[in-house]
Amino acid sequence: MNFPTEIPELEAQLARLLGIREEQEQSLAESAMPEVERIFLSSTERLQEELERRLRIAKAERAHEVLSLELSGVQLARGCVPLRLLAKLAEPFNAALEQSAWRVWDKEGDVARIDTEFIRQLDLQLAGIDVGSTQLSIIGNTAPDLTGVSALETALREVFDVLGADVDAMSDRVHAIGFRAGKSLCDFLRLLEREHVAADLNWRAPDQTYQWHGDGREITRVRALLDDIGEPETTTESFRARVNVLSIRNRMEVERLDTGEKLRLSYHKSLSDAVHELHLADERVLQVEKTTYPFVASRRKRDAYRLMELQPAAGSQ
Repeated sequence: MNFPTEIPELEAQLARLLGIREEQEQSLAESAMPEVERIFLSSTERLQEELERRLRIAKAERAHEVLSLELSGVQLARGCVPLRLLAKLAEPFNAALEQSAWRVWDKEGDVARIDTEFIRQLDLQLAGIDVGSTQLSIIGNTAPDLTGVSALETALREVFDVLGADVDAMSDRVHAIGFRAGKSLCDFLRLLEREHVAADLNWRAPDQTYQWHGDGREITRVRALLDDIGEPETTTESFRARVNVLSIRNRMEVERLDTGEKLRLSYHKSLSDAVHELHLADERVLQVEKTTYPFVASRRKRDAYRLMELQPAAGSQ
């Protein structure tokens, strides 16, 4: 098989292959001849491993990412960013990126203190601002680790997901980046709102371009949604479940065998190998972190689930 070398081509081919694998998983779960289906699935898994290896190498060569933040408003009419404003905006924006990336990197993730060595590895910097411009260029280290995961690249995708989320999706999006990162992002938006400054965020990822146009109305919309989420409560549950859906971006769906409830779970990259060994209809005992997010204005709650551990279920194959 001839493999592409460019990141977008590699990611597109990997996405297609993952789609094929999901179909093969479904066929295996329903097949009267599982031995034959497993042969095809095994071949697909080997191709997936090779594509992931080549993608990891290609991204390591790329190394740094550029995020463009362009500010606009009455006080920026002269094409300059006041130092006072820049200093105020930099702290919560930087915190949101660091905390989101740490959520990807560390299994516990959503903690007040981030490892200083990890912060150095992220290497977030203001790369430049041209004379007479209000466009800031921010760079950081997006080289993936040995598992092929780039903490900063994944965090950037998740942050853009938060900025584009509606009321129904917001708790899940905040859960992905962590509650503290969500609050830092909210602080950043509140400052923009208070200073009557609009913001355009642009990031050219390997596979697509992400854009967020933060005019006054949009800033207020996202800030209000984030502001409405109260301090979450987290508990840990253990139960036996059947695998229903395996998907990309560290997500899966299972069915609790004791209640019949279907749950969508996220999981940390440290569990990727164990999850990738699963097949549809497999049964396991799962240890799951359940986080309940309260919404202050509507007085409603929404649960989000994160897989922490999985073990063989007694009597399962």
